Amino acid sequence: MTTYQANNKRIAKNTMFLYIRMFFVLLANLYISRILLDTLGVVDYGIYMVVAGLVSLFGFFNTTLASTLQRYYNYEGTHKREQGIQDIFATGCIINLLVAVLTFVLLESVGLWYLNHYLVVPADRIEAATILFHASTLSLVLIILQIPATGLILAKERMRFYAAGSMIDISLKVAAAMALPYIGGEHISVYAYFLLGIAIFDFLLYHGYAKMSFRYIHLSRKINWQTARSLLAFTGWNMMGTLAFMLRGQGISLLLNNFFGPIVNAARGISMQVSSAVGQFSSNVSIAFAPQISNSVAAQDNRRAQYLMFTESKICYALMLILATPLCLEIDYILNLWLGHHIPSNTNIFCVLMLFDALICTLNTPCTQITLATGKIKLYEIVSTTINLCLIPVCYIFLKIGYGAVSSFVITIVFSIILQTACLIITHQQFNFKYVKYFKEVLFPCFAMTLLLPVIPTLVKINMHTSFLRLSVVCVIALLTCIPMVYCILLNQKEKILAKTFVLKLIQRNQNNCMNL
Repeated sequence: MTTYQANNKRIAKNTMFLYIRMFFVLLANLYISRILLDTLGVVDYGIYMVVAGLVSLFGFFNTTLASTLQRYYNYEGTHKREQGIQDIFATGCIINLLVAVLTFVLLESVGLWYLNHYLVVPADRIEAATILFHASTLSLVLIILQIPATGLILAKERMRFYAAGSMIDISLKVAAAMALPYIGGEHISVYAYFLLGIAIFDFLLYHGYAKMSFRYIHLSRKINWQTARSLLAFTGWNMMGTLAFMLRGQGISLLLNNFFGPIVNAARGISMQVSSAVGQFSSNVSIAFAPQISNSVAAQDNRRAQYLMFTESKICYALMLILATPLCLEIDYILNLWLGHHIPSNTNIFCVLMLFDALICTLNTPCTQITLATGKIKLYEIVSTTINLCLIPVCYIFLKIGYGAVSSFVITIVFSIILQTACLIITHQQFNFKYVKYFKEVLFPCFAMTLLLPVIPTLVKINMHTSFLRLSVVCVIALLTCIPMVYCILLNQKEKILAKTFVLKLIQRNQNNCMNL
């Protein structure tokens, strides 16, 4: 078996673990949302979503630090340098501690001030919202301190543990949500304390596993200043882009809260849950591809890195499209099946628009991974930051002159298209992949599938009455339609040969097993 084949097999194996994790977490999150909506009510659920969103606005450090550390772990790992990994871990722990302290100070000052003066919360719910805010702040601090261990686990491709850890985490959250109706007091405050306890458990679990699995890592008061300067420089540019992306999402939530109140926030929160759940199908593939892309760029194997970038783009887009199609067609029935009669107004429209936006953003992830792996991120982050920050004032202007909440979702889609175009151009400049090949193998096939895939499921929907049977048929038809389309439209000639070989081997293996029986 060649090195490429072994690496491809590792990607497939890691993806399998991540999909097991995803299905478990997805079902659990859907169940948690229903329990919380029933237990807390629409108003309190909206408060929970907007307060948690306000805290997560400061969590842009998480994504930045995680991607930075993982990139450096991969680089040192490619060159087999354990001391380099130790230097990054020790330095990363100190940097994350400083970031955690800064985050805590900012949230307990600026964040608390915004909560008390600008957030639209009913007067009798202020105390509960404040308790939720404090508990969420402490949970975020623990998550930041956990990043050096989590980044190392992902860089070393220990996806089996990562999947198991996530499943334990979500199981505890399900138990906490189920216990709420049987516990007295403010349910929103009690749930916040439960989440804080789970964050403490996660912190101990991940750091404990990292220490046992990688004996050469340890905390140190001695800082490798060369490593620290490199990490901080990379983190600075990366942080700027991540902060802008967080402001893009949470800024819109705060605008909707100011203009329309917590009920619209509840509708957006539910649509974000749907979009996030579907997005996990593609994000799992991205997580599995990320270490291999970083390793290929670090080893200067640009041909392999380009192949991984194109393949990841196609797989992620196809997965998102096959899930988004039946969801968009049957969104009213699915929401009613999931949430019963407690559905805030416009939730269905919000869900469809957010799914469309997520579909566009899926193509951006491989570009970001390639650019981060090269280390040439300055121009990329400046441009993406500018585009993302311009979204908020544009949305504000449209809301101010009287447009409805839906306008902010439409504007977001337009800006996502602009962002994807700009990032593609910059990635080409930094990595020098072939435009013609990218358009031919990725963009045109994805666009063609987007136009063709919904046709037959839409005809089925029109000719059947609303029911669980229609939902099932639409889902099956979408899947059956997608498989030949992926083969005929999305795969290139080499990939078609590999697919044929794989299927023939699978059939032959099953025939041999039957003969042995």
